Amino acid sequence: MKNSELKLIEQASLDWLKQNIQFIQAGEDIEVATPLIGAYGDLVYCWIEKEKDGYRITDDGGTLFKLDPAQENFDLLEEAADIVIGAGFEFDEDTSEIYQIVAQENIAQTLSDLTQLQVALTYLAS
Repeated sequence: MKNSELKLIEQASLDWLKQNIQFIQAGEDIEVATPLIGAYGDLVYCWIEKEKDGYRITDDGGTLFKLDPAQENFDLLEEAADIVIGAGFEFDEDTSEIYQIVAQENIAQTLSDLTQLQVALTYLAS
């Protein structure tokens, strides 16, 4: 493949990402709508919340709520928590929120990691 082809593919990919990821101001926070789809056909969303020591990248508890709204499947929640922690994220057992607090320069990578984790988790209950 020629270098010119590589550049065209690279630019087309970046253009696609720009068109398919939306950053929506929601009060003080930013909602991120991604093109990724979970096991139930839902789009994957996450949030960026400004904190005093960085930015909280979170699913706002939505991922596991979709899988177990009543939080009654303790085996599912325990398995999910193990996967979340193993992936380097924090897990709030009371709200089932998945999050990580990062510096501004790490927001993009953390958004990517979180959205991939969200998709993987949706397959636990399917």
